[in-house]
Amino acid sequence: MLNLIQRVAFATVLVGAETVLAQHPSYTLLSAEIIDSPIRAQIEAIPTIRTTSSIVVLDVVVTDSKGNLVQRKLSQNDFEVFEDRVPQIINSFEPPDKHELPVKDKEIVASASDLKEIGNSPVTILVLDELNSRFEDMSYSRQMLIKYLQSQPEILKQPTVVMLATNRSFQQLHDYTQRRNELIAAVKKHMPEYPWRMMKSGKGGPGAVERMGQVLAALQQIAQSSTGTAGRKNLIWVGNGFPTVDLVALEEKQAGTLEAAIRRCTSRLLAAHVTMYIVNPAATSSATIDIQSPDDLSSGLTENGADPFNSGEVSFLNFAPSTGGISFTGRNDLNNVIKEGVNKGQEYYSISYSPSNKSTDPSTYRKIRIRMSDPSLRATTRGGYYQENTEDLDRLADKTTSYKQVKASLEMELSAAIVSRISYNGLSVVAEESSDEQYLIHVAEKGLAWSDPVASTSQHSEATVGAAWYNSKGILLGHIFREEVFPRGQVGTGAIYSLPIALPVGAARLRFVVRDALNGEIGTFDIDNLSRSK
Repeated sequence: MLNLIQRVAFATVLVGAETVLAQHPSYTLLSAEIIDSPIRAQIEAIPTIRTTSSIVVLDVVVTDSKGNLVQRKLSQNDFEVFEDRVPQIINSFEPPDKHELPVKDKEIVASASDLKEIGNSPVTILVLDELNSRFEDMSYSRQMLIKYLQSQPEILKQPTVVMLATNRSFQQLHDYTQRRNELIAAVKKHMPEYPWRMMKSGKGGPGAVERMGQVLAALQQIAQSSTGTAGRKNLIWVGNGFPTVDLVALEEKQAGTLEAAIRRCTSRLLAAHVTMYIVNPAATSSATIDIQSPDDLSSGLTENGADPFNSGEVSFLNFAPSTGGISFTGRNDLNNVIKEGVNKGQEYYSISYSPSNKSTDPSTYRKIRIRMSDPSLRATTRGGYYQENTEDLDRLADKTTSYKQVKASLEMELSAAIVSRISYNGLSVVAEESSDEQYLIHVAEKGLAWSDPVASTSQHSEATVGAAWYNSKGILLGHIFREEVFPRGQVGTGAIYSLPIALPVGAARLRFVVRDALNGEIGTFDIDNLSRSK
């Protein structure tokens, strides 16, 4: 089921949800509950609101001429920020030591639920790409990841999670932890499967489109699931990623929809404070092959400049500079490359400025450059940005797409959350059984959006609330989704939703999902070792 959901992710933005749903009548995980009346009301109730970036926040890594991190402490006077060659006034400046864990050399995080204890300290997300990498490259990547972890202290400096992009799904191999040995054991235990989806795709065709959709869905899931973590998320993607697309060969409409999909994904990564480091285990990268349609994507990988579309191509490698990271290719010391990416993601300066250009044009790419007072130093940050708008971050607010497309996008988001082990913390959710076959879902104030008091007599929250239950082997036994409204009580108390759930014998795990209808934030909560498991 998740495989199909991830295929819908890209097809929704490229060829339309109508076509996808017609081709796949088995896509029914949510269709029984999330259908016309409640979702249509939810979509149509959201006003068209456009927001612009009044403050630009940059994470800056400073290295010397040899690429080594600069150890001495720099001041704000060492940096000059330019946007489209115009100098900008720095509003705030934070050195690397402001992002350190509250307590050093002591475990703080043993699971995602502990991330609230680390303030704005960074976390590491390690992704093994087994969807787009050759089998021999996967095995090598796995060995080098173990070698990297073995070189680290027993208590990791950054809370770290390990995820997998596979033929069938995007999944979590191990939850956030600082326990090095637990991560090593999880990676050693995992046996990668043959990348049949990539091998069957050849140089292009529908299979390549599906893989591109799966990667975009995975990146958006990473961004959406981690919005509640305040600090920087250093995403180390080990693998080839999706094939490069030649935009010049596409029709204007096709190129535009593809650009919109990549831009939306990049905007979500930036909004969630995700910086991407790409580690390509392949010795070389192939050239881009011209394509005639979205179903004929090439299998090459090339690197563009700062503007994601300035070379007429869409490349997976370009996610790195677009988010302020680096793409590593052609290296055979993969363990050292992973280490370099993690270290650079830990030692960074945070700088913010208010753009002097007050234009709200969302189609113009604004280039960013940082000049160091010491010319021997190099500053690495994101290459630029497009003006952020609400539609890039929440498809329900996008009035330019059809109802079916928006509905499919919402179904994909909720399905990805409900069938996953990945913890979503955009909302802080706790669930408890209040009575037989009835559960109360508590959502904390932080992250919730409330209706405009001008438009109604009292404020209220709106949310899609759902749950799914699994047996001890992780097989889905059943699920429920409902649209809920909660009137606001005392400020700071959050919201409480009720959900009837009749768990069958054999249910071992229960996952709850809450999606705020007004801002798109999602939170999850899991109950393991249910008494119904026997």
